[in-house]
Amino acid sequence: MNDLLTTSLFKFHQDQNSKMIEFAGWQMPFSYDGTIKEHNYVRTASGFFDVSHMGRIYIENEEIVNLNKLICSDLINLDNTKALYSVFTNEEGNALDDVIFWKFDSHIILICNAINRDKITKHLLNNNITHKDVTFDTSLIAIQGPQAIELAKQLVDIPEKFSTNHNETFTYARTGYTGEDGLEIMYENQHTDKVINFLYQNKIKPCGLGSRDTLRLEASLPLYGFELSEKISPVEANLKWIITNNEDYLGKNKIEAQIASGKHKYIKKFTLESKRIPRTGTIVKSGTTSGVVTSGNYSPILEKSIGFALFDSLPESDLIEFDIRGNLLEGQIIKKRFLR
Repeated sequence: MNDLLTTSLFKFHQDQNSKMIEFAGWQMPFSYDGTIKEHNYVRTASGFFDVSHMGRIYIENEEIVNLNKLICSDLINLDNTKALYSVFTNEEGNALDDVIFWKFDSHIILICNAINRDKITKHLLNNNITHKDVTFDTSLIAIQGPQAIELAKQLVDIPEKFSTNHNETFTYARTGYTGEDGLEIMYENQHTDKVINFLYQNKIKPCGLGSRDTLRLEASLPLYGFELSEKISPVEANLKWIITNNEDYLGKNKIEAQIASGKHKYIKKFTLESKRIPRTGTIVKSGTTSGVVTSGNYSPILEKSIGFALFDSLPESDLIEFDIRGNLLEGQIIKKRFLR
């Protein structure tokens, strides 16, 4: 793994004897104490994630009008102290990437998935949007959990949920990918030792990508490449709530047609009263409607298998059947979030 990219926290990960894996061209920690333990740290107390592999792109606010033509959400009318979750769409209305925008008085920080950073920077360039990729000059951590905000008060002033703030050292937002309260904090790499000292002093447990995935799944949050892709639209991914852009944008006509007709693929959440896990690619059926599992895992909190499945059309019934290695197991489509 010598040719992989590493973050400013790489030595910390080594010192903690973390299990390292390749992810989107980066060498990243998968776990330290085990995925379930780390999952429970975040659900019951606090944990932190090194998410510096994610792309960070600086864009001046004068580019907002053109930027707004590329996403399905309304960035123009967003307050300058807010964060926005949105999707870059293509001409077919499908997802180039799902991203977070942090908006400030003079600029925006665009946070994109690591696997899509090159694609998004090229997309911005092709649409004449001036930007600066600051991924390699900065780091990004997420402090998450019911104790996260109280602990983070020692480091920064706490904004409202889905709001942004900054000081001389840190740029941050009260956002996350776990379903818990917390902050995502960006800083220049030279401040990494200060951050590590803060984490040590407050005994905030390090968590890897393994628990980040189980946490996001319990929180009913999609993962690009699974529930979203260049073949899956925000409508199909059950993200109609983010479609707030009333101006023209790429793929708008396709998205509006899907909403009006209801004739499209459907991502649905499911549970299975079993410890048998329907993994990605597992075939699932609802009557005569076929589908495939996009994400599936065991929920440590619910103590059952949960996941997302992509159906060719609207499922006929909430009762579904999985084919797991030749064994047929019954599951249930659910409409509410897995947790809360």
